[in-house]
Amino acid sequence: MTVEIRRLWPADMPLFRDHLLRLDSRSRHERFSGGMSDDFLVRYAQNCFGEGDLVFGAFIDGIMRGAAELRSSEAIWSEQAPFQRHIHAEAAFSVEEPYRRRGIGETLFRRVEQAASNHGVETIEIVCAPDNVGMMRLAGKFKTQFSFEENQFTGRLTARMPTAFSLLREASRDVMDMTASVFEARTREVDLGAA
Repeated sequence: MTVEIRRLWPADMPLFRDHLLRLDSRSRHERFSGGMSDDFLVRYAQNCFGEGDLVFGAFIDGIMRGAAELRSSEAIWSEQAPFQRHIHAEAAFSVEEPYRRRGIGETLFRRVEQAASNHGVETIEIVCAPDNVGMMRLAGKFKTQFSFEENQFTGRLTARMPTAFSLLREASRDVMDMTASVFEARTREVDLGAA
C-alpha cells in the first residue's frame, strides 16, 4: 500500500470534507471528542483553510483516507515576518477505520511535526478524550508529554528549530502540493462537466 501525503489547499476542501463524512461514529468521537453530525462536519471543513491553518491529506489510490490539521489563531510564517517562533498550534488527526493501524497516522504526524518547525510553530498541542488511547500512543512515539486538564488529555510537543535545508524542502513541497491541488481540482471540474 502506497500512501501519498500532501498539503491541502482551499481547492481541496471537498476532498477533506468527504474524508470527514466517511468517518464512522467512533472515529468522529475520537477526532472531535464527541459525536458530530454531517452538517457540523461540512461546516467544519469549510473553515479549515484560514491563514493560521495547515491541512494535510493521506491519499491511497487517489482517495483521501486520512488527514492531519495544524491550526493556530496566529498566522504562519508565510503570512508574517519569518523566524518568530512564538506560535502555538493545535494538531488533530483522523484516519478512516479500514485504514487504521497501517502507519498512516505516524506518517501524518511526522509531516505535521516538520511543517510546524518550518512555519514558525514553537509548541504543538494535541487535545484528546481520556478514552482515545490510540492518539496518546501515537503522540507518545514523538515524545509528547500529556497532562490531564478539564476532563481531557492535552499533549505538548516542542517543535524543532528549522534549518536552511528544511525550509527549502518545505517550500518545494508546498509548490508541488499546490500544483497537484490545482490539477486535481481542474480534473474534478472537467469530470463534473462531462457527467
